[in-house]
Amino acid sequence: MKIQTYEVSDLLSIDPSRIKHSDKHLEEVLSSFSDKCNLSIYDQCGLNPARPVREQKPDPLPDRKALDDIVFDILGLTEAERNEVYWAVCELVKNRLEKARSM
Repeated sequence: MKIQTYEVSDLLSIDPSRIKHSDKHLEEVLSSFSDKCNLSIYDQCGLNPARPVREQKPDPLPDRKALDDIVFDILGLTEAERNEVYWAVCELVKNRLEKARSM
């Protein structure tokens, strides 16, 4: 994706001062999380791709959950909204993979 310099001011971002965790904690979470980026999104979210996504309760990996919770807490998401994020991401990946296979 290409972004022009003048467009950057219109981008939404999280105010770093709203992050309640220490810098050391955040560094540990990011370091641990980056080691697992090669896992599928289903593995990261604790969902089985062979079953309907919305019939499952997301059970993300601990380091994934820790990082997601930082963002979700800032956004003020409820547990139901957090589950919706996991379901939507997994459904999006599934749909994109199906579309790629059909071409």
